[in-house]
Amino acid sequence: MRLSLLLFAVSAVASPFRRAAKLSPVTRNGTTLLVDGKAWKAVGPNVYWLGLDENVTPPAGEPFYAPTKASYPTKERTTEVMATAQALGGTMIRAHTLGVSTGNPLSVWPEPRVVNEKAFDSIDWAIYQAGVYGIRLMVPLVDNYDYYHGGKYNFLRWGGFDLNQRRDEKNPLVQQFYTNATIVAMFKDYIRTIITHRNQYNNLTYAEDPTIFAYETGNELLGPVWGDMNSPAAWVQDIAKYVKSLAPQKLVVDGTYGINKTHLSIEEVDIFSDHMYPVDTNKLQSDIKLVEAAGRPFFCGEYDWVGGNTANLQSMFKIIEDTPSVAGDTFWSQFGHNAPDCTKYVDHSDGLALQYGNPKNTANQNSRIQLIRKHFVKMSQGKDIAANDPLPTVPCPVPTSPSVR
Repeated sequence: MRLSLLLFAVSAVASPFRRAAKLSPVTRNGTTLLVDGKAWKAVGPNVYWLGLDENVTPPAGEPFYAPTKASYPTKERTTEVMATAQALGGTMIRAHTLGVSTGNPLSVWPEPRVVNEKAFDSIDWAIYQAGVYGIRLMVPLVDNYDYYHGGKYNFLRWGGFDLNQRRDEKNPLVQQFYTNATIVAMFKDYIRTIITHRNQYNNLTYAEDPTIFAYETGNELLGPVWGDMNSPAAWVQDIAKYVKSLAPQKLVVDGTYGINKTHLSIEEVDIFSDHMYPVDTNKLQSDIKLVEAAGRPFFCGEYDWVGGNTANLQSMFKIIEDTPSVAGDTFWSQFGHNAPDCTKYVDHSDGLALQYGNPKNTANQNSRIQLIRKHFVKMSQGKDIAANDPLPTVPCPVPTSPSVR
């Protein structure tokens, strides 16, 4: 016991990371996000697995749902993410499974209106550690897809519609998620479960905690036709109003996949976003123009950081940096060590896993990571650093309580 305490104390003193002061809420004035009256930019990674993972089979006896390979991430993995985001110059993380957790035994809602308190352990820890490291969070509330962590198809099935994405994504009945009164009421009850939960580590409800600066109505929400952007405006407004009734200080992001012009007049939406697969600077500029004209900031919620040519990524970053009405961007997506095992990295099957510090990274991957850091530092600190500036070291394991500096 004494040895472990001593090791912790040494690691905390030697930590290169900053322990954050108490975070203030993020507010919006027109097209600008503000913290304590000063312009603030939202830049960082997507880390979708912080509440529930699908990439690691845990040791025997630990919670594991084999059909979807769902498990809870270790505390060490989660803390490493926060330190890495800070090392990259990031200010926030977009984190799907801190808000989307339905339909399997490890979920917050394994069944309708049945709350699994154990599922909040990893979510609470992630939010707490984000606050300790000064990393804010954007949290989607539902997913368009039928993934391991849940989404709109769970609510459709619970509402009496026998639908799954593989068979039914083009079925017009998927719109019942947005229009069926019973399903909408159920979804609102789920939102209440999430937002009113009290964190065991800081004793704040998620509504009270400024670490969560924004809730997103969903991830890549669509109707039955790919690219239709058909999450109805009435539903978006209803959900945004409901979120603000529970958490008045939170910003609301329209989670529609693309900029739906019929949503731009919804007063309760603070931020509009789009995803870039592949990076498309013409589409980016068109999106920005639409959103800026509506008096709101634009946010690039996901993009391919490693594909395509480097010049195109640099061009996207320059547009974002030079446009005051762009709130920021989050790349897809970040992974780290399988901590506490610091000898292995966790991988993901989509080819877009950014593994900071992995000695097996290619030269292209490392140069792109350096480019991302250059961009994030410019956005978050207003500083210009060289594109080949050495990446700060992130130790493994990372201290859960960094030093005060």
